[in-house]
Amino acid sequence: MNSIQSVRENKRLIAYTAAAMYGGGVVINGIESLIPGGPAVSLTPGAAALGAVVLLLTVGPRLPRWGLAPLGPVGALLIAYSQVTTPGPGDGAVLYMWPVLWTAFFFGRRGAVAIVACIGVAHGLAVLSLPADSRFLARWIEVMFSVSIVAAVVQVLVANNDKLLARLVGEARTDKLTGLLNRHGFEEPAAIELAHARREHRSIAAITIDIDYFKRVNDEWGHETGDRVLARLGAVLTAHCREIDVVARVGGEEFVVLLPSSDSADAQEYMQRVRRALAVRDLPGLPAVRVSAGIAATVAPANVEELLERADSALYAAKRGGRDRVVVAEQEALEPALALG
Repeated sequence: MNSIQSVRENKRLIAYTAAAMYGGGVVINGIESLIPGGPAVSLTPGAAALGAVVLLLTVGPRLPRWGLAPLGPVGALLIAYSQVTTPGPGDGAVLYMWPVLWTAFFFGRRGAVAIVACIGVAHGLAVLSLPADSRFLARWIEVMFSVSIVAAVVQVLVANNDKLLARLVGEARTDKLTGLLNRHGFEEPAAIELAHARREHRSIAAITIDIDYFKRVNDEWGHETGDRVLARLGAVLTAHCREIDVVARVGGEEFVVLLPSSDSADAQEYMQRVRRALAVRDLPGLPAVRVSAGIAATVAPANVEELLERADSALYAAKRGGRDRVVVAEQEALEPALALG
């Protein structure tokens, strides 16, 4: 789902949950007016809430967020008005929790502060309008303490939910073994860098890398050692790239490196550094490994897939040529293996 769709879905959710909140007010107002023996109830809040429901169901999702934000304070004002117009003691103040929950959830800390302040004013006026024998500060304090706690709890829950979601998104985009981006995580930054390359009409290089005979490593040394080999290659690829480069493990022993503002010569120099680092036996207990790589570079490429397909073709040529070498796309027959020295 793209960002525009997400915004639309969010506004639809805001509008329809507000319609449910106001619809609940209509139902309560109607029930109170129909129960025999109860106090006289004004139908004005219920009528206003019904109008809000109709408006929200028809045009609510098309309203901007700032146009939906006042629905919380308006609901609080209707609740306060209902208390003022209903004689005798009642439990209507509990309804303040509805706009508090709704506003604090959808409009964040500022919304939570705003709705609590609005209820403070509205309920304060409602308490002041009561008869002298029912007008005391504790009624206002109890309500304000309660709505403040609810608003704070909602903010804590939302913050924890956002952290969990961010962690899940990060895990979905990251390869746990190497800490690099995975195939899904690679797509977004790659698309951004290609868009920059097209806009600025500059070259960008892609490298696909495969560990030679990796199955032998797993068979002879064990999968735990194989995992360490993968992690070491990921660390080497990262250590020799720039901050703007994009490195990913896209599956098994396959890695991809995207080098913005680089041509095939820059990519070959990068692979020389990588291959030289891999040749150093600096970690005991790990077998020596070699890699094959394919390079594709172009100015303002049409899309990521085309660039990677060309790099993959070059990688297959490197494997057919005996592995342990780097091949540049469209020059497979001419490109020699890179020396380590």
